[in-house]
Amino acid sequence: MVDSLPVIASTGTVLSGIELIGLAVMSLIVGVIGGMVGIALGVVRLPIMTAVGLDPLIAASTNLFVSLIGSFAGSWPAILQNRIVYRVVLVIGVPAIGGSFIGGLYADLVSRTILLTVVAVLLLWSALMLIGRSFTELRDHNSADTEKDSGAGRGELTPKSVGRESIVGFAIGLIGGAVGLALGVLRMPALIHLLKMKPSLAAGTNLALTILVGTSGFTGHLLRGRVDWLLVAVVGIPAAIGMFAGSRFGGDVDSRKLRLVVGVVLLTVSPLVFFDAFWG
Repeated sequence: MVDSLPVIASTGTVLSGIELIGLAVMSLIVGVIGGMVGIALGVVRLPIMTAVGLDPLIAASTNLFVSLIGSFAGSWPAILQNRIVYRVVLVIGVPAIGGSFIGGLYADLVSRTILLTVVAVLLLWSALMLIGRSFTELRDHNSADTEKDSGAGRGELTPKSVGRESIVGFAIGLIGGAVGLALGVLRMPALIHLLKMKPSLAAGTNLALTILVGTSGFTGHLLRGRVDWLLVAVVGIPAAIGMFAGSRFGGDVDSRKLRLVVGVVLLTVSPLVFFDAFWG
């Protein structure tokens, strides 16, 4: 039987074949959903990986790399559909790279409980904001007129917003690199609310940002030797397949409904992050 063939990871954790298959299936499902909404959803994978007994730092590095390759796969359909706003990627991505690398390099010096609690609170707030706005827009069909303008919603960049988003990008990258999350779940509401981006464009842009942040944070963990390549393959390959498939359909979803889906996903995920903060 598959379950009788345990696999010993480089951390010394013993995972059965059934557990590895379960992680792979979970990653595929999460990838499909994440590809549609433009979020790698590492906040879902991370608590599940620690729940099966994986070392939190190994789970963190694995999660960052999986977010990286999954977002790379999901970005390809977004590139073909012109759903990535590269100037926004530059403004937020450059400071986020620095923050993520520092966070990943010094992850063992930071209290995961405090950081994950902050992440969970921000997730809950973002979810409620997105859901509230979505219901308002679904009741007000006049908002549909703005969706017809293909040039609208590509990000309102002003000197003030550039400075603000740079600071936010660095802070999110720093926290995410430390706990092993690319934290696209926090960038997505910022792109939609603060930069006034259409959800479909925000989704593609967020995937591109996740590639940069995931690469930087993972490099910090890699330099400290906190990587298990078997685990990366088991979780990462299904995630990439799922995110590619999900991203292909993301651009065809009504933006108001997509915003509502993002909000519901964040609301569902926040309790998992709270659980991981105190019992993961």
